[in-house]
Amino acid sequence: MTDNKYQEKHRIVYYETDVTGRVGLGQLVDLLMLASYDHSKAENISEEWVNEQGYGWVITQHLLEIKRLPKKDEVITLETQATSYNRYFCYRDFFVYDKQGELLAKMHTAFVLMDLTTRKIARIEARFVAPYGVVESRKLERLAAPEKLIKVDAKKNYRVRYWDIDTNQHVNNVHYFEWMLDALPKEFLMTHEPCAVNIKYEHELHYGDESTSLVQVDEKNKVTLHEIKNGATLSCSAQIKWRTYEA
Repeated sequence: MTDNKYQEKHRIVYYETDVTGRVGLGQLVDLLMLASYDHSKAENISEEWVNEQGYGWVITQHLLEIKRLPKKDEVITLETQATSYNRYFCYRDFFVYDKQGELLAKMHTAFVLMDLTTRKIARIEARFVAPYGVVESRKLERLAAPEKLIKVDAKKNYRVRYWDIDTNQHVNNVHYFEWMLDALPKEFLMTHEPCAVNIKYEHELHYGDESTSLVQVDEKNKVTLHEIKNGATLSCSAQIKWRTYEA
């Protein structure tokens, strides 16, 4: 692998933050995805070009560690690098730094290439990843799955809106964060911030689908377990570790 890192700066604006002035979890992931998008565009293998070939990149899992969430008006540096790929998965790392160069967050993400016609996973061809400087590996990363819910402490229902879907014609992965966190009490969200997130995407949700956000809260260990279900079908699951927020 060559040292093909991509960086860009970003100022956190008010609409990317919540009532505490911290960037939202979904918005943070959105910014990292923007860095990935811009990196691909810079390498002339943009999302639009991939779509024109009949394919789309789909996220299957994020592993996110957070030391501190950026605040409104803070200027951060987003860094990303494709690390490896095999027949069906491509892996990418992300980093967030403050203006002093201190690491605020890092994320490891697994992608698959989906055939937009069949909606099935396609084998990754070298032309889609070669510009990133990665070589094919036979290694398949075994990423730990989130723990499963054994009880439901709260739940909310949602209907997929037009504004929830992306160019792959399914719910954008960031909206799952919104639905998952929305099932938690306001008081909890205002006094806690996530420090580790494991989120895994299982099945697509499309326009008009009905979904339910389920959550289990382990207050002693400050861990929440989440599921998004479409009927009996699991669409997404997550395990989030929290810490008490200090202003």
